[in-house]
Amino acid sequence: MALSSAGSVYTCGLGKSGQLGRGGTDTQHTFGPVKLPEQCYAINSGGLFTAVVTTSGAVYTFGCGKHGRLGTGHETDQLMPCGIKGELDRKVIQKVSCGSWHGAAVSDDKNLFIWGHGRSHGVMGYSPCPDIACPTLLTGSFSGKVAGVACGNNFTLMWTVDGMAFSWGSGRYGVLGQGNSDDCPQPIKITGLQELVIVHMDAGFAHNGAVTSDGVVYMFGRNDEGALGLGGSSAHKEVTIPQRIPDIPPMTKVSCSVGEHHGHTLFLARDGTVFACGDGYKGKLGFGNQQSLQRPVQIPKENFSGEFIIAVSSGGIHSAAVSQAGHLFTWGCGSDGRLGHPEGKGHRYLFRSDIPKIVPGLAQVIDVSCSYYHTVALLQGK
Repeated sequence: MALSSAGSVYTCGLGKSGQLGRGGTDTQHTFGPVKLPEQCYAINSGGLFTAVVTTSGAVYTFGCGKHGRLGTGHETDQLMPCGIKGELDRKVIQKVSCGSWHGAAVSDDKNLFIWGHGRSHGVMGYSPCPDIACPTLLTGSFSGKVAGVACGNNFTLMWTVDGMAFSWGSGRYGVLGQGNSDDCPQPIKITGLQELVIVHMDAGFAHNGAVTSDGVVYMFGRNDEGALGLGGSSAHKEVTIPQRIPDIPPMTKVSCSVGEHHGHTLFLARDGTVFACGDGYKGKLGFGNQQSLQRPVQIPKENFSGEFIIAVSSGGIHSAAVSQAGHLFTWGCGSDGRLGHPEGKGHRYLFRSDIPKIVPGLAQVIDVSCSYYHTVALLQGK
């Protein structure tokens, strides 16, 4: 990523395990800066923890350390960013992903490093495996060049530079896309995607999405309230082989919700518009109501002040988007400060926004990542 896309990290929301990286555990209803030794160009948030990549290619994590998910070599919570080493030492990292209990990073030489909860399901890419508290190179039967990674709830998705998609870990709800719900302890090519060129994937708690080089979207996993966007009845609760979403424009990104319940999905189109489907709980689809949608529907452009959108992120019960003009929009449940709107202060359970609203006080935002309880933003050049 170009250094022109680098900047400072800001966070808000629930801080009980230090996942805001601001030195304490208090809930923060407005965004504030995270102190880091240099600027960052990649951010991601997971289960009560956060990871960032600096311009020198170093990885810093903060938040809950249980099961080694921070990659620091121990299980101590970190209230401030902590640089992680292990096999990342002297490596230049380009991408990072946080799941519920584990993390992964892709280096500039296209290797994958993984750490965290590994005691079940084969999450670390081989089995049996204990928790891994330091980043470890993925080896075993896989020998390809990695382009990207997405960590979910006890499973991992990965795609290579030549567009092949792999999955491993817990197969619950069919999230591995292998035609069943079986666990898999090592990377295996995803059924139904083998003849396609995959350029992006996202892992939610119980459902996933993949985007091809042609902008076509494939979905698989649990179909809560239409979270997969395939239309028809939600009677098909699990889709174990990736299915193409028909009749939508070419997409660049898909973002799958990280909550155990109320699944939803956001889609970013090439023309800068945003589509949403799934459970409308707390207004997180952005249409001004709580209606659920079985198929992707475009969120009206006026809900984003007519601005071209460059990034989207689905939390558990809230959502976010970044515009080309540098504005951050958040919507859905505002409990515990996760939306970053000052008027939400004092509303522990009831505050919400049914439509996207610009977060005041932030400018030149270039990326956003929503976890269940907190939100992380990257601000250019701050």
